[in-house]
Amino acid sequence: MRFIERCEVRRRIDGRRIALVGSGPGVLDNPPGLIDGHDLVVRVNNYKLSAAAGFRTDVFYSYFGNAVSKSAETLKRDGVTLCLCKCPDAQPIDSDWHRRNRKTAGIDFRWIYRQRAAFWFCDTYVPAVEEFMAGFNLLGGHVPTTGFAALLLLLDCNPAALTLTGFDFFRSARHNVDQPWRRANPGDPIGHVPERELGWLAEHRHDYPLRFDPTLCELIFGTAA
Repeated sequence: MRFIERCEVRRRIDGRRIALVGSGPGVLDNPPGLIDGHDLVVRVNNYKLSAAAGFRTDVFYSYFGNAVSKSAETLKRDGVTLCLCKCPDAQPIDSDWHRRNRKTAGIDFRWIYRQRAAFWFCDTYVPAVEEFMAGFNLLGGHVPTTGFAALLLLLDCNPAALTLTGFDFFRSARHNVDQPWRRANPGDPIGHVPERELGWLAEHRHDYPLRFDPTLCELIFGTAA
């Protein structure tokens, strides 16, 4: 394996039709073959494969923390040839709240790369601090969800089309397709703001070649059509 720069990620995405597959329950509403018919299929964190969700996995995007259960062997079996990391190998954020509450893993991500030193098996992109902070600042000082961070990276790589499926910005209170989700650490001053992410997507939907599944169409346009 080798660690690659953002310019190489751009080269692999530029001009291609991409499916970005989240793990919200809306991913089950796709007709068979829709997702796998794209040039590249990008999946996030603890994805699940099915006829509706598709079976191809070319690219894996993750924060690679303890909640991510995919092994290197599983990812290789599923066809992954490129891993994209959400977090830099650094401490990009300073937060008194995280120090006081002994939650420095939320601002210093170097532990991820120490813990996974023997994990990497294919070309892997780790963002620089300034690249990570661009998403953080876009949301007014909040860490993007993994899905939204993946969206920002892919949009920066000039895809010909980007289909989003399996994203409801936690309106369903489900993740990993069929598991309950609840907001962790509601007092976290830099925690996720899914509603702000959805608002950004709705505002900028005409600026990029985006396509949405029925769940996202309902959230953005008020109709599943």
